[in-house]
Amino acid sequence: MSTEKKLKAAVIGAGMIPTRSHIPAYQRLSNVQVVAVCDVKLDRAQAAAKAAGVPNAYADYKEMLAKEKPDLVSVCTPNMFHAEMTIAALESGANVICEKPMALKYKDAQAMVATAKKVGKQLTIAFSNRPRADMQLLRRYAEQGLFGDIYYVNAQYLRRSGIPGYGSWFTNKDMAGGGSMLDIGVHYLDLALWIMGHPKPVSVAASSYAKFGPRAMGLGGWGADILPPPQRCDVDDMVVTRVMFENGATLLVQASWAAYLKSGERIQVLGTEMGADCYPVLNGTDHPVRIYDDMNGEAVEIIPDLPRVAVSGHAAIIEEWVKNLDKPEAPIPAWQGAMTAQIIEAAYKSAETGEMIKL
Repeated sequence: MSTEKKLKAAVIGAGMIPTRSHIPAYQRLSNVQVVAVCDVKLDRAQAAAKAAGVPNAYADYKEMLAKEKPDLVSVCTPNMFHAEMTIAALESGANVICEKPMALKYKDAQAMVATAKKVGKQLTIAFSNRPRADMQLLRRYAEQGLFGDIYYVNAQYLRRSGIPGYGSWFTNKDMAGGGSMLDIGVHYLDLALWIMGHPKPVSVAASSYAKFGPRAMGLGGWGADILPPPQRCDVDDMVVTRVMFENGATLLVQASWAAYLKSGERIQVLGTEMGADCYPVLNGTDHPVRIYDDMNGEAVEIIPDLPRVAVSGHAAIIEEWVKNLDKPEAPIPAWQGAMTAQIIEAAYKSAETGEMIKL
């Protein structure tokens, strides 16, 4: 019988993501025990804890950190609380995984990174799309230099009718900070930056639209409760962002919660030696990646054969994170999340002012 001491994990937030993703991900690991769930609504924390067989429930996250002294903490709360709770958890001695978006302000993301460094703990961000086979393939090709110099990426996450949690914190600008870009666009911004190798961004220009939410149209988020109209909805339902980089590359990110178009996801990667067009399996495609190249002077299209096994993104990134806690940096380093925060904050500022924002 193993005498290995188990790591204690605690989860702040008792909504869908923590209960369906974070807690099960921890419970898959033999060296981790989930000891507590916290939610500002104690009955919700108690229900989540009971359902998952977790022994303790709290309404106050600071009390939980002080009493349980967890080794691992998941921060899965409304966006406006991410920085405050992450910093408190790090200072309590825990390693932290924070849900996306990392923070609403770049300065807060920087403070989170600085705190982790100061206390000698790991901070990682839950970019749960990275383990997908299609994204792993594109990243591997980029690392191997097969694209040559990547000079343009087009990343899209588009919903036809998918505004989540109408009337909840999702559609409350004070709590969420924004809509489609902070909720789903951030995933494809992260994927694009990761594939590109995180070049230094130098300017951002963006436009945002709120054409459906204020009219209580386009509702139907991913498993989120929707309240009957009228409700507060003062966030965007579509954002288009252009990022320019120091190396001359361009990134276009389109995020939509609601628009008159076909729902889907896409990443196009253009390099000096090769290109790729990726329509993820989520779109119902059997072969989601197309590679465009030249062979013997002829244009060729290559369709890689990817595994068709469903991967739980949160389970994969949490397992990899826990395996690498002894390393100086997490597999998904916090500074990469901070770069997404920098770009998104600039995008919203650009959309508001109508000006390009220099970083």
